[in-house]
Amino acid sequence: MQEIDRLMLMKKYLALILIIFAAVISHAEDKSASLKFLVSGKIVKEMNLIELKDKLEIHKIEFSDPMYEKEKRYRGFELRDVLQFGFGDEWNNSDYTDIAFQALDGYVGVSTLSKLREPGGYIVFSDLDFEDWEPVSIKQVNPGPFYLVWTGKDQTAKNEYPWPWQLASINLIKFEDQYSAVFPKGVSKDSSVYSGYEIFKGRCVRCHSMNQQGGKIGPDLNAPRSIVSYRSASMIKEFIKNPSKYRHTLMPDHPDLSEQDLDNLISYFKYMNEIRN
Repeated sequence: MQEIDRLMLMKKYLALILIIFAAVISHAEDKSASLKFLVSGKIVKEMNLIELKDKLEIHKIEFSDPMYEKEKRYRGFELRDVLQFGFGDEWNNSDYTDIAFQALDGYVGVSTLSKLREPGGYIVFSDLDFEDWEPVSIKQVNPGPFYLVWTGKDQTAKNEYPWPWQLASINLIKFEDQYSAVFPKGVSKDSSVYSGYEIFKGRCVRCHSMNQQGGKIGPDLNAPRSIVSYRSASMIKEFIKNPSKYRHTLMPDHPDLSEQDLDNLISYFKYMNEIRN
């Protein structure tokens, strides 16, 4: 009996040690998981997960996550609370137009402040369906420690709502200034070039750069040579609309883009090529 009692006691001690160890590891991970807040590219604040949990209300959300194509449950902070906490009233300053969400892998999701003020956006930090995080995308990556999601039915990436995982920093910007090499200077807002620029800004800059400014996942579309200098317009438009027909790629299909939308993109690419030369 004494031997059994000793074994039971040892098991209890071991269980307690494992619980304490898990708590220490979790605390360390919460301290290492941090978000940087920048204004026009300059860091103004950096907060770890412990500090964010202490300052912000934590929400439990459940919705159909289009990245997983199924119902998911998370814990996280309302996006508007995070932005208010990180930037104060500065993010309501009319000098700024957009926020760029930078991920660890080079993805840059840019969205207008008007969209980001809408309800439905959350920065989640815990996957309630998995002990850590359920891998996402064809690369099966861990989306933590922070993942920006939207719960509204129409708040999708195709509607220009950013969905970055592995979120590392949030940059409050005036797009025209921060991405001056992407902005088509000297064109009217009712031109085909400007319309193409708006599509590029809303859908493409998250992965592609223009003149070395923008996302780093896909290739630069204007440096060292413009894509229109070595690909036909018809080929470019077809690939933009249906890249999955031609290769395994992280680039999403864009079947909703009209022929006019695609022509506008080509006009923008051609214009940026002309002014570069």
